[in-house]
Amino acid sequence: MRTATAQVRDALMNRLSEGSYPVLQPTNRRRNHQRHPHPPPPRPYAAPDANIRGGLIYPRCGRHRSGWLPPGDRIQVQDYRGVRYTSGGVGESERAELNALSGQFNLRLLFAMQGSGDYLADTKVIIADKRGETVLSATSNGPCCYAQLPPGTYTVEASTPDQTQRQPVTIGARQSRLNFYWR
Repeated sequence: MRTATAQVRDALMNRLSEGSYPVLQPTNRRRNHQRHPHPPPPRPYAAPDANIRGGLIYPRCGRHRSGWLPPGDRIQVQDYRGVRYTSGGVGESERAELNALSGQFNLRLLFAMQGSGDYLADTKVIIADKRGETVLSATSNGPCCYAQLPPGTYTVEASTPDQTQRQPVTIGARQSRLNFYWR
């Protein structure tokens, strides 16, 4: 029995051999980097729920568009209706990647258990502006979540299956930090 990854790979190879998609030729990385100094696009990978576009395989991402991947390839900067955000922090390497990216964001959220300080992941985050309109709706992949919001006043709602908490925040020139602790 073939795996879903093998099926996707075989389907891609068939389309390439039929000429349906252009074949990308390898380039000299150094020469290519000098010509294109901006960050590279996300690395394609084969997955059972992938989109095939232009001969490359990209993950399905629904309403969220994948951004570029930092060097460690674990943390993705995503976009929700024009608001850039990222999350993670499970393990030291992810926390290091997030710290390296933190200067790009003006809001930092932390999710942990009160008393023990154990970190929480899979926290649902909804950020609403002062009119009550949702500007960001996402699930944090770890205890840290960063967002880049326009200056203004917002309400941040963080939810676990057991409890929902809300905190107000005013976004200005400096990075704002909110900590959510659950009992």
